[in-house]
Amino acid sequence: MKMDGKRKKLNFFFLIPLVAFTVFSSMPALCESSGEALEQLRGAVERIVDILRRNEPGEQWVDKKEEIAKIVKSRFDAEELAQRVLARNWRERTAEEKKEFISLFSEILETTYINRLKSYSDEEVVFVKQIVKGNNAVVYSEIIKNQQEIPIDYRLQNNNGNWLIYDISIEGVSLVQNYRQQFDQILNRENYAGLVLKMLEKIKQNKEKDLEEKE
Repeated sequence: MKMDGKRKKLNFFFLIPLVAFTVFSSMPALCESSGEALEQLRGAVERIVDILRRNEPGEQWVDKKEEIAKIVKSRFDAEELAQRVLARNWRERTAEEKKEFISLFSEILETTYINRLKSYSDEEVVFVKQIVKGNNAVVYSEIIKNQQEIPIDYRLQNNNGNWLIYDISIEGVSLVQNYRQQFDQILNRENYAGLVLKMLEKIKQNKEKDLEEKE
């Protein structure tokens, strides 16, 4: 399925929550190692789906979001993601700046995509296979939407037996590369301090939306 660059980018942002947190109808995994990476990913998704489907009286979206955020944090490698997103700019940062960026980027990423789960529906995700090489793994899957099969690749690395996601590619479009391009543009126009200010503003906007929902 061929798409122009603009359409592919739109699909990328729309599909990430569906990819990460929808119901699985899993085919037998064709693995070169044990199914730990795939099974850990599946377990997180199933817990999130249970939360999304829950319909308790008086429960609000912000309450569900807090639970989902904990699961998301446990499955993503925040430091690896941050380092790959900043790329060459990572080496120029101080230890304190690196710690700050990891925290800010993680919060933006989690909030942006978790908020999109409000439009959750029962799209189907099929795991095709898993390939493990040493401490790295790629889990290949497809999302079935409107009778179309959209390829999704998860890249994970083993952290003491815990397989953590450090990138997701949808139709060949990488989450890391997408954010890297955006941040590079800001850094080229301004500087690192300018990037931090924009990230803080985005976090502020997200928090204001949460407060509005609670009222």
